[in-house]
Amino acid sequence: MIKIYGKENCSRCETLKRTLEREGIEFEYTQDLKALMTAASKARIMSAPVVEKDGEFYPMEKFLEVL
Repeated sequence: MIKIYGKENCSRCETLKRTLEREGIEFEYTQDLKALMTAASKARIMSAPVVEKDGEFYPMEKFLEVL
């Protein structure tokens, strides 16, 4: 399962969600700021969204390359 950690009023988060929906890819989205900060800290990612897939964390651009 793909999990996206995002934040309120984040255009990049919305873009990623639309992309996954258009591709028919299931995902879970959370807008919990504490969860976002924890995930970003683990992965050393400095901007939202942070994507978790199979225990690995990705910034949006890297995730789209892997996708």
